[in-house]
Amino acid sequence: MAKLRITDYLTELKTEAAGLRSICGPDVLDRVAPSRPDTTVAGLLLELAHLYRWAVDAMFTPPTDDRDLPEPAPLTAEGPAVLDAFDQSLAAVLDAVETRGPDAPAWTWAPVEWRAEFWHRRTAVATGLARWDAQMAVGATAPVPVALAAETIAEVFEAFIPSGARRGAYPEATGLVQLFAQDADASWFVRLREGRVALLDQPDARAELQARAAGSASDIALALWGRLPFGICDVVGDESLLQAVRVV
Repeated sequence: MAKLRITDYLTELKTEAAGLRSICGPDVLDRVAPSRPDTTVAGLLLELAHLYRWAVDAMFTPPTDDRDLPEPAPLTAEGPAVLDAFDQSLAAVLDAVETRGPDAPAWTWAPVEWRAEFWHRRTAVATGLARWDAQMAVGATAPVPVALAAETIAEVFEAFIPSGARRGAYPEATGLVQLFAQDADASWFVRLREGRVALLDQPDARAELQARAAGSASDIALALWGRLPFGICDVVGDESLLQAVRVV
């Protein structure tokens, strides 16, 4: 499990949002990000603005066991209006994260404790990924910071995979996988059994690994999210098991 954890998501969110916004002038909005060929820089900003609005709603709406909180309607905008929509949504979510402490009650879509901290991390992680994608579109990338990348990996196994958000079905995938983020000095051990995935605190000492990926926390996080191939890491064993833990 990760040893490096973030306690101040607000600072991470501000830093990543500033990095993203600094490269998103009107002249780059129509560029396609190679890491996200399904969308443009404008699309990345509108996706984030949509997430920010949902996060604000969730953090200020008292959670109830019998009611989900629907996503806001998708945002539509063109040209400079995209930047305005993003800036307004960012200001709102920054205020919400600052106002609603991590222990404040908040609905989430994941099988985790219903606290605002879920949205603190979700918005910071999503912004870091979008910043990396947008930088790819302009040909100048910097890795996801180590601590945020470690949280990105942890979120995959704590929220997304338990919710069924995986990239494809792997019904035959069986084996023990280790992801080792060298710069974070953190490992995640994952047991796959007939396609099902379980995160282990510590595997049995007698258990044999079927696959291992070692690299920077950023590279592992980006590989899990399909931005980079796992081949960017030092891979040993059955790489198909690594593909089975990627998320959409």
